[in-house]
Amino acid sequence: MCCRPIVSPTHGASNVRRMEGKNNVAVDRRQRIVCDYSPTRSCRAFVLFLVNNLLSAVVIGPLVVFYWRGTWQLLNVYVFPDDQAASGWMCVAIGNVGLMFVAYLQKPLVTCIRVGNPMHWINYLYTYVLGGLNVCQWRGVWILLDHYTGVNAPSSWITFAIGTFLS
Repeated sequence: MCCRPIVSPTHGASNVRRMEGKNNVAVDRRQRIVCDYSPTRSCRAFVLFLVNNLLSAVVIGPLVVFYWRGTWQLLNVYVFPDDQAASGWMCVAIGNVGLMFVAYLQKPLVTCIRVGNPMHWINYLYTYVLGGLNVCQWRGVWILLDHYTGVNAPSSWITFAIGTFLS
């Protein structure tokens, strides 16, 4: 990996964006350093690129699916399993309120998350709670869409269009 300072006399955002598109580089805007992570840079970079992608596809991706599926299924079992609408609304409420609460906790938790602090384990707990709340929110919205619009082609096209054009 080759890191070098930006040599342009102007360090504006447009200059950085132009350099990113042209050279496949990551830019740290605070330090004005450009690092080339291109897999064609060297044999070592190519091997690291392959290992990174292989681990992502074979290990990390499936583990994320296991986490999401397990959390989703636990919510299916324990949150109003006999009432789809109530289950969806409860998950939307828990997910949205919980995510807002966790967002407000970020600043006070900064002191606990530092590696040297004995309370550093809170970072791991925070990550799992945040992940669970995200799954809960997704599940709630998904179940409510299925419940109120049905599972059919027109509903799928409409939600696809809304998600595509409004996001």
